[in-house]
Amino acid sequence: MSPTPEVRQQRQPEMQALLDATVDAVIIIDSRGIIESFNRSGERLFGYRADEVIGRNVSILMTRTDSDSHDRYMGRYLSTGVPHIIGIGREVDAQRKDGSIFPVFLSVGQIHGANPPRFVGLLHDITLRREAMSAIRRERDRANMYLEMAQVILLALSPDRRVQLINRRGCESLGRREMDLLGRDWLELAVPADQQDDVARAFRDVAANAVGDERYFEHEVLSASGDRRLVAWRCIAIRNASGHLTGFFSSGEDITESRKAEEEAQAAQSRMTQVSRLATMGEMAAGIAHELNQPLAAIANYANAALRLVAQADLSSVDPDGDVKMALDQISQQALRAGEIIRRLRALVQNRETRQEPSNLNDVVNEVIGFVAGDARLNEVRIITEFDPTMPIALLDRIQIQQIALNLLRNSIEALVEQPRGQREIRLQTRWSDTAVQLVIEDNGPGVPADLVSRIFDPFCTTKATGTGLGLAISRTIAEAHRGKLSYDSAASGGARFTLSLPYSGETPR
Repeated sequence: MSPTPEVRQQRQPEMQALLDATVDAVIIIDSRGIIESFNRSGERLFGYRADEVIGRNVSILMTRTDSDSHDRYMGRYLSTGVPHIIGIGREVDAQRKDGSIFPVFLSVGQIHGANPPRFVGLLHDITLRREAMSAIRRERDRANMYLEMAQVILLALSPDRRVQLINRRGCESLGRREMDLLGRDWLELAVPADQQDDVARAFRDVAANAVGDERYFEHEVLSASGDRRLVAWRCIAIRNASGHLTGFFSSGEDITESRKAEEEAQAAQSRMTQVSRLATMGEMAAGIAHELNQPLAAIANYANAALRLVAQADLSSVDPDGDVKMALDQISQQALRAGEIIRRLRALVQNRETRQEPSNLNDVVNEVIGFVAGDARLNEVRIITEFDPTMPIALLDRIQIQQIALNLLRNSIEALVEQPRGQREIRLQTRWSDTAVQLVIEDNGPGVPADLVSRIFDPFCTTKATGTGLGLAISRTIAEAHRGKLSYDSAASGGARFTLSLPYSGETPR
């Protein structure tokens, strides 16, 4: 039973209040498209007062394109009953009183029981939504562009390590199409079988880390052709608002070539160091020969003395427990001395891998002094040592540190040759602080020319007519490999002073 006219009249204020309270524009039109009702949200949205639009065709709120099509839709619906937009929401452009155009979501419904037909339209301003969607699309497109332009592998995995996203660089590295990678188990797909356990363990460690904590690890990846490439990965765990793991995000850099270059550079450095040692030994040949000549001469003298004693006609005068035994003991001791010199010499020139071990810098330098002692005597150079007896233990490669000391001592001896006899001195001092042990080698020679000070550690920079210019460059490289430093400054005497600083391991001084 339909309401009476009196009831409808009573309900009109209630209906108008409801329309005015609606945040969307609500417009009622008749079958000809004439506006019958226009709520306050419509006034705010379009800039018209209700009395300016009521009685006019709804097309004044539309762009010309939508206005022309609207009349056709209405005519078709009235003649056929087939809806085109009625009951079906869609996005259209609307036009304000000032002529500005903005997007709305339009929903149209028919008022039942009205004859001729009447319609109600709800219009929701979607400007902000469209702008937000546009911004999202821009950000998505930008993110995709970054993904594709990135020169590293970008990889997103699910909690069970299945590929969810991989960029162009990743596809190229694996030699596969993106569609062939998505959804696949990363370990089974790209990690060599002998490394899968280690990689799985690394991902478990990442999952156990706090949000944002990054884990670095390296592993090889297998391409579709079976080639192996070494990749350095930085990986973080992705979690939702509740802290549950939702996946992993990794960036990987192919370091195959750089690692190979590093290994080749290390091998070249090792060869250079070996050549430098051999060259230094060659330059020291006279001093070393003198050093070996002493025990060899002593061996010969004591052997001849023993032979003479044994050859005496009257052996009763020979004390076998005295003279002969003493001669034989001296032969043995001098032979051991010569053997020790040769052992240290072989250790110094031996080509071997770097091996750092706890060492006392005083002991390391003392051995080197033994090598140059003969050369220093030949050139009348006095070596003065000031070793700190409380020197702590440092982690060193003894042979490499000895090479630095040997090179610096050789340079000082050569620099002092032109100084007056009796005034040639080299002072060696060891000292230590809470963080480093130091060796200072200072001479009273002419020092380094001012124009070479800034380049003294550059390869091929030398003050010697026959020098290679590699000794100091190699020495600084060795110091830096120990996380230390080799520096130069002028001594108070005007000579050269080099300071080698090496990290202190923190062990108790001895």
